Amino acid sequence: HANRHTNTVFPITRFSSREEVETRREEIRFHVRMAAGLYPWPEKTPLNPRYEDVGEYDGYSVKKVMFESRPGFWSTGNLYLPRPLPAKAPAILNVIGHWMEQRLTREPTGDYPQQIANFAKMGFICLVTDMIGTVDSRQISHYYGKEEKELWTSNGLGIQLWNNIRALDLLCSMPEVDADHIGVTGASGGGSQTLFLSLLDERILAAAPINMISLHMQGGCQCENAPGLRRHTDNTEMCAMLAPRALFLAGSDGDWTKNLETAELPGVLEAYRQYGAEHMVEHFYQSAPHQYNEKTRHQVYSFFARHLMGKDPGWTEQPIEVEDLQALTWFRGEGHAPGYNNDEEFFAGHKAERTAAVAALSDDEKRKMLAWVTGIRQNAYRLIPISADVREGITIARSIIFGENGEKLPFVQLTPQSSDGKRVCLALGDNGKDCLDRDEIRRMLAEGVTVVSGDLFLTGESAACTMDISGTESDNLYYTTFHYTTDAFRAQDAALLIRAAAAIGTELTLWADGCAARAAACALAVCDGVKSAALEKTALELSGDAAYYTDFRIPGICTIGGLPGCLALARCDIRQF
Repeated sequence: HANRHTNTVFPITRFSSREEVETRREEIRFHVRMAAGLYPWPEKTPLNPRYEDVGEYDGYSVKKVMFESRPGFWSTGNLYLPRPLPAKAPAILNVIGHWMEQRLTREPTGDYPQQIANFAKMGFICLVTDMIGTVDSRQISHYYGKEEKELWTSNGLGIQLWNNIRALDLLCSMPEVDADHIGVTGASGGGSQTLFLSLLDERILAAAPINMISLHMQGGCQCENAPGLRRHTDNTEMCAMLAPRALFLAGSDGDWTKNLETAELPGVLEAYRQYGAEHMVEHFYQSAPHQYNEKTRHQVYSFFARHLMGKDPGWTEQPIEVEDLQALTWFRGEGHAPGYNNDEEFFAGHKAERTAAVAALSDDEKRKMLAWVTGIRQNAYRLIPISADVREGITIARSIIFGENGEKLPFVQLTPQSSDGKRVCLALGDNGKDCLDRDEIRRMLAEGVTVVSGDLFLTGESAACTMDISGTESDNLYYTTFHYTTDAFRAQDAALLIRAAAAIGTELTLWADGCAARAAACALAVCDGVKSAALEKTALELSGDAAYYTDFRIPGICTIGGLPGCLALARCDIRQF
């Protein structure tokens, strides 16, 4: 039953100790890095920043800025500086949500030129960057990351997150920036960016994700929903992991933050309480639509002043005039930065980057990645006997394996009279236990080998079943953000069956064909206890991303090198037939 989606109402995650919070934080950080395609970390290549003056105004100045966050790919935006510029100043990174005009937006629900100019007039150095596919950042589309790209964890969430990490690098490289006092803020999708950046980068001292953190809406855009991101967590739990750093939350009764004071705030305080740091969480709630409006901004000015400057000047927002908003841009809506020209060019480059980075890892690090990609874990299980009888000198015992994650696998054990009690073969087939009716299996039984088998997910006895998916079609636009795929579930089942088979004898071998051979290839890379394996050759011969997406769809599987990469990690001899 697939019961998680974008609009699921999630429960509050409870914590009972600081150690529990810190353990969970490291788990979630790895989880987010894997989903974002940031494990291992990309190389921090030269930023090669470019600047161009826009103008000097009362109390602040503005520059256009672009920097190369990775070779051939540029992050674009504006730098707002206090005027006069002090020797050292705190800094705020501003990341924009899904306002149509982005950093050029001047509306009652969000006025970014005015907000960031006021930050600068207060004395903050401010960098504001574009979402991918918007304003000047048009080398790739905003909805980058669909279909085959998920096989490589190449997605907009990760591209934007790396842009923002490099934006911090740019700020920290500026001699005028006090690198120990940096904040980040953004609303809506910018709130998502604020959350993910603050979670992964502790250079953020104070964070203000505005009108985003919710237990009943997790983000409605491709750029907020990388495959695997919320399989075992939600935005509120991730936000709680910022403890004990300064945090400001805003909510309104006109959007999905309407329960801020009764749901999300208590959820975040679960972690902060373990540090005695409840006072580090501030919030502001109002009757309003989805927004980063003047009332919220007034509260945010005070929040950042106190936590980054150590004082509260009681700032009142000052209106500013911008005669030509396009003067803030590099390309005035036409063209983009040099380097990559479209999604497919970038994808090719990103694949090469990911391949080289993963190749440099140890085998154990690759196995760690593969375990996350497939969901294979050392879960507890129970084997419940159903029936047993003897036919032609073979004892046939039928059971069901119950796994702690809800698995229910029909399992059969064929034990010949000549069995020595040591040799066991796990046979896995495209059609479940039907693979036992093969000459190879009969030969094993004749040689005294005990043979066991089980049905992988949606094969054999469950082949005619369908997934029970809760929610509407729109709720499940980002299904893989919350769930494993069918092929990943089969890999998990193969690993569980290996563990069950290993408990029956001391010399375990494995035989598999069809989709089971692909599942077994993943399981063999992660699991111990198998002496040797025989896998169907044609089942393993997938060529190209399109073939994987059709026949073995597991987000992230190609970062490990696909099936050949899995086989290279196996701890046993493998023969292909």
